[in-house]
Amino acid sequence: MQEPEVMPFGIPEKDGYVLTWVRKDKLGDLINEPIDKDIKLMPWACKVVGCSAPTLKKKLFRYRDALDMDKGGCVRYSTGSGSPWKFSAPEFRDFVSKHKKEFMKSEEL
Repeated sequence: MQEPEVMPFGIPEKDGYVLTWVRKDKLGDLINEPIDKDIKLMPWACKVVGCSAPTLKKKLFRYRDALDMDKGGCVRYSTGSGSPWKFSAPEFRDFVSKHKKEFMKSEEL
């Protein structure tokens, strides 16, 4: 069996980066994985709450004052197309467990 192709990742000694080799089949994981393991993205949050992304977004906008990272919360709201939603995992889980009655309700809030 042939080894998967490896691709260079990084720029040698430019702006703090170094050149390294990454297996081609692992490159996507590396790019999509947040640097901080406690920072998660929308698919993770949907699993935590148990609903679809559109439904979760409606619920998150209802609690924006409490959840917005700019106001000390645990959610970085998307600022437009291509800007991902980000969640501080431990804090978001705590918030959902404290407000589980509201998060377990149907889509209509």
